[in-house]
Amino acid sequence: MESRDKTERFMDAAKQRAHEVVNETNPKLTSLERGYWLALKNRRGRERCVSQRP
Repeated sequence: MESRDKTERFMDAAKQRAHEVVNETNPKLTSLERGYWLALKNRRGRERCVSQRP
């Protein structure tokens, strides 16, 4: 099993934090966490629009 470097662990932690607060309206996040949070929100919005198309 390969160990992950510090950067990968930091990114994984930011992704996890973004998942935890995805439904909050204005969470306090770092810049990296906010980027992941916005990406999650945008992806979920597109999925809802696509699934509701006739």
